[in-house]
Amino acid sequence: MRFRDRLLSSLKAMQPVLDIPGVMIGGSQVPNLLQPEAASTLVVSQDVDLVIPVAALGEVKDRLSHVEGYSQSIEEPSVWLADAPARLEVNFIGRDPALGTSQETYVLEDLSLPLLVFGLLSHLSEGPPREIEGVRVPLPRPAGLLLEKLLTERSGIKGDRDLLVALGLLLVSSSEDLGEADDLFDALPEDEREMVRSNLAVLSLMQAMDGMPDPETNRSEIARFLKRIRKGR
Repeated sequence: MRFRDRLLSSLKAMQPVLDIPGVMIGGSQVPNLLQPEAASTLVVSQDVDLVIPVAALGEVKDRLSHVEGYSQSIEEPSVWLADAPARLEVNFIGRDPALGTSQETYVLEDLSLPLLVFGLLSHLSEGPPREIEGVRVPLPRPAGLLLEKLLTERSGIKGDRDLLVALGLLLVSSSEDLGEADDLFDALPEDEREMVRSNLAVLSLMQAMDGMPDPETNRSEIARFLKRIRKGR
């Protein structure tokens, strides 16, 4: 079964949750869904992140009662496992606009659906939803997600994957998206601007990883964006 079919099947099952205002798909699946016809060839990941506004947690829990084909993980209650291999695992993560800095996190305690809330997700803003084979897909604007991934402080394989997701976003971003990324970058404090520049430099030196965008063949795109933000466009 094609990865694209598994991804769309997962989103179709989660449509009751995706229809809640403010809920967005985040992380590695966004570049896949922004490709023409949602080709889903850029980033192969076996899960889908759903970004949940903390104010909408109650409604999300209500809607989950209408979701079929998934069951909640006992070990990790914020993870929902597919009942069949035709779908992907779904992770629920929290977004709280009240967080003051990118690096703040907290656990939103809840008996049935606790959420890890990330300050970095405050960089996300809602983009226009896409309609893909009858599935309404709410996506963030690429610029904010690009900055979020380039502000990663994670190390090892997780940090590498964050940077490769950023590369995937660069490959599908329009000139308008990149202009918006410029504006967001300019508004960052200097320490975070330096982190973005440093992570782009790291990305430009990375080797290819199976199932991810290839930084070796796309170094010119990375260099072009790094030059752009260094020069203030």
